[in-house]
Amino acid sequence: MCVILVAMLEKTEHPVGPLLVYASWIALTALTPYLKHVYNFRAINPNLLPGIRMTLLLLVTVLYARAFERRRFSDAFNLSFKQVGRNVLWAVVFFLVATAVVQGYEYVIVRPALGASVEASGGASEAARSVVHRLIEYAYVLYEGIVEVLIFIGFLLDRLAKRWGWGWSLIVTNVGFALWHFSYLRQGWLPGGLMILLTFFAGLVISMSYIKTKNSLSPMICHTLVDLPSEISMLLGV
Repeated sequence: MCVILVAMLEKTEHPVGPLLVYASWIALTALTPYLKHVYNFRAINPNLLPGIRMTLLLLVTVLYARAFERRRFSDAFNLSFKQVGRNVLWAVVFFLVATAVVQGYEYVIVRPALGASVEASGGASEAARSVVHRLIEYAYVLYEGIVEVLIFIGFLLDRLAKRWGWGWSLIVTNVGFALWHFSYLRQGWLPGGLMILLTFFAGLVISMSYIKTKNSLSPMICHTLVDLPSEISMLLGV
């Protein structure tokens, strides 16, 4: 059985291997919070445990690419710093599209349904946190965004597209990306569900910048720009 599984994984055009890697992301995301029973990571910083989670997701993906595809990091995630101007251009274009989609979703769907906005995360007032803590949180959000783009777009979307084409792969990848944010449901089924749906639409638009460039750099920049307004507010404590 193991021989058959390895043989399937070595066929990089087959979706089984990447989908198994995705299953490992879900498992790690669900299990990582239990590490708090081993050590109180929050005593150091609240972002430490989420940072460990993202590092584990990246590490598992890198190990798969090395072991079964014999690919180096840049090749495994289709990341290149060539033609930076072209990548920035498409990142800005799809950032503007994503902003329009998010704002439209907010005012057409979210506010009528809830009478208020939904937030990606809750907790203590940002103004109550120290500047150092806010800087650390900003660094974590940047890191999380980079890893998300690398694994979901540079890795998963690219490999599924080789089997299914860009259309279906775009949908499947971003459904997977949205469902990976299952923790939003802790906010309640309706607000959490609306956030998961918003994540799907935002991921869909950001992924399109990769389709135009075939380079993870463009969606990486796009993702950072999409997060930038809320993160600047967080840094300023407003």
